[in-house]
Amino acid sequence: MNPLNIAAIVGVVCVLAFAVVLIQPENLAKSQNEVVDEVVEIKTHEKMIDDGMMEKHHSMIKSLMADTSEHTISVTGIAQTNVKPDLLVIEFGVETNGDSAKSALDSNSNLLSNAISELTYLGISEDNLSTSRFSINPLYDYYQDKETGRHTSELIGYQVTNILQVETKKLDSAAMILDSVVSSGVNKVNSVNFTISPESHFALKDGLIESAIENAKSKAQNALLPLNQKIVGIKSITLDNFTSPMQTPTFKSNFAEASMFNDAPIFSSESVISTYVHIIFLIDDNS
Repeated sequence: MNPLNIAAIVGVVCVLAFAVVLIQPENLAKSQNEVVDEVVEIKTHEKMIDDGMMEKHHSMIKSLMADTSEHTISVTGIAQTNVKPDLLVIEFGVETNGDSAKSALDSNSNLLSNAISELTYLGISEDNLSTSRFSINPLYDYYQDKETGRHTSELIGYQVTNILQVETKKLDSAAMILDSVVSSGVNKVNSVNFTISPESHFALKDGLIESAIENAKSKAQNALLPLNQKIVGIKSITLDNFTSPMQTPTFKSNFAEASMFNDAPIFSSESVISTYVHIIFLIDDNS
């Protein structure tokens, strides 16, 4: 081959090699720029997300601050009324002992049956009677054995207790009822109460609640007047439980004389019934 041709070929190869070397850094630079652009794009997207989250958090914080910044006043309203009891409730019963549970129960049942018969004679029906408590308990004699010195017990019998409750609208018959049941063998009178019947209870309840709410509103308005504030809403209302009063007369508990209740001054009087409401009012400037 002609030396001139060989030199030409070598020259062409060198030019091509030099071109390749120049092209690679350019491509590398281009690739790195693309990576940088992608990173910038990701960072920008993340920042947008973060900004959105921050905006959401700020909105929530503002909302919470708005809730906790509300102005309120807490007031308790009360309503009262005088009412005469219309229901007499007497709890009485019989307590008997026996060598066996059956003998104690039979004795108890006989005495209570006599008492119920006496009540029927006074116009008290069995619908006005209910069992308040009934129990059968063993009776033990506790002693110390002289030979061993040990403390021991011995079953000596049973005790039966049956407590009844009578409810009647005949308030003036309390003394007669007590005298009648005690004369028939009743040996326990637990309580004598004058109270309000369920129907009277419900009739009074609604009216008292309404009056208590008006009382609470009036208190709040009077308190806000010198402060240049006004009621704009209600945050909460809590109602107290409405309870009926019980009047318990005092009398002797010694049943030595069966007719002891005939002259006993057992009577009822008016009671004060109350109910309460707790109200939290929303308030604002009086403008």
